[in-house]
Order: sequence, then C-alpha cells, then structure tokens
Amino acid sequence: MFPVVTIPESPNLDNHDKEIISMLLEDGRRSLSEIGDKIGMSHVAISKRLDKLLSDDQIRIQAGVNAESLDAKILFVGIETENMDVTEYLIEKYQKCPRILTLAPVTGRYNLFAVMVVEDTWTLESIIGTCSISTEKGVRKSESWFGNAPIVPKYLPIDLSPEQSDDDISPCGRTCADCRRYEINKCVGCPPSSVYEGMLWKSDKTKPRRRSRK
Repeated sequence: MFPVVTIPESPNLDNHDKEIISMLLEDGRRSLSEIGDKIGMSHVAISKRLDKLLSDDQIRIQAGVNAESLDAKILFVGIETENMDVTEYLIEKYQKCPRILTLAPVTGRYNLFAVMVVEDTWTLESIIGTCSISTEKGVRKSESWFGNAPIVPKYLPIDLSPEQSDDDISPCGRTCADCRRYEINKCVGCPPSSVYEGMLWKSDKTKPRRRSRK
C-alpha cells in the first residue's frame, strides 16, 4: 500500500476560512447567512471568522472594476535595476500611483515587474519613454508589453477617485504642466494632479486651457 500523505493546514487559514474567502471572491456582498448555510456554520460563527481574517490582514474586501467596460488599456513593464536598493526605492515611490495595479520584485531577466492602467496610446508612450517608473535613475533597462483589458481577472482594483492634490505635481514628484508631451496634448497627465485631463479617473479640479497641437 502507498503511504497516506497528509498536507498540513496553513498556520493561519483552515478549510472553512478558505471556503469563506472563495465565496466572497465570487460575490463580496454575499450574506453571512448564505455563507453559513453552504459551509454548515451559523452566521455568528462566520462573522467571527470574517472579523478575524480582516483584523489579521489576511483578506481585504473591496470593489473590483470591469476594466473592459471602461475601455482601459493594460501596460506590463519588466524592469532591471542596478541593485535591490533601487528596486526598494521604486516600490516605495510608486506604491501610491493610481495607475499601478501590481508592483512586485521578481527573479530572472528582470528584478521588478509592474502592471499599470493607461487611458490611451499617447499617454502610454509618455509612461514608457518620458516619465514613470521605467525612466527612473538606477533603471538599467526595461521592456514593455501593451494590451487591452485582461480576460482573467475580469475585475481589477482600480482606484477611480484617488485623493487629488492642489497642484500639478504627481505622487512620484513629477510636474505634469512642465512636460512637453502634456503641453502638446500627447498625455493627459497624472490622475491625482490638478491638471489631469483624462476621462478614466475622477477629477473635480478646474482644468487649465490646453495648448493646441503642434
């Protein structure tokens, strides 16, 4: 007979926790009673487990946006930095950028990988060649791939209403209004800045009059 191999439970998540998470991934508004009925537990027990998962920072319940319905474009960027200090600096600097969906250290050909949301082709070209993470000091080289909204996952954690500043400086410290591509209408600017002119992110700021194309 073959020996029975027992796979140990995760030290933080048991099978009931995983079932709860799976059901919430399908529908984050699912009631505690509905989850309890399927798992065979009371809604009170489900509530306690959910509270613990949240307080232990095991999960976060949030909205996901159908990127295809927004006609959003996705930019994938592989980055090779000079060393891990540069990698950690870039992660710290860009973690609040509303365009960033994923920012992770990786091994292999590149040591940092980013997934970003972009409104249009003009802005895409600006992000790749003029501003953003791939143009930072300490980046040896980068490679970009551009495509439409992903098939899986269908819903993405895009913050469509980031906290906006009162000036034209982006979270990464760049000044959009001084950028040549912005001046000639080849970039919509950074979403949190006061000069953002795109349609994807919310903006209540009074936008300056743009210069005509040259």
